Amino acid sequence: MTCYPKISKAERVGRWLGRAYRGLARQEQHLRLWLVAGGLPELGAKVIAWFMGLSVLVLLLSFSILLAGLVAGLFLIGRGVARSDLSYRTPDVEWRDGPSGYGMYTDDGYRIDPHVHEDL
Repeated sequence: MTCYPKISKAERVGRWLGRAYRGLARQEQHLRLWLVAGGLPELGAKVIAWFMGLSVLVLLLSFSILLAGLVAGLFLIGRGVARSDLSYRTPDVEWRDGPSGYGMYTDDGYRIDPHVHEDL
């Protein structure tokens, strides 16, 4: 047995998300300091950084809504195709004698083969 406990996948994901959040917080701090160094008041820099974070959140939300709509649409299309009868049924035809002579007739009595009328 080892002395170190095994790190689960959930813990790894949590640590990765924590590092990502800390990195984003550092970048936001750098942005605010850069804006203040450029002559913007501190409150204005905070508002700009807050609006940038909000715009990223709105972009992620709109993308997730678009993705959810796409998945739902594909699901509904697949469900419709699964429930539909896409088999092509040919009409029941047979060769027989009928009102227009010997030929290929449907069940309704219509002749469907090409034939020549010899009305001379």
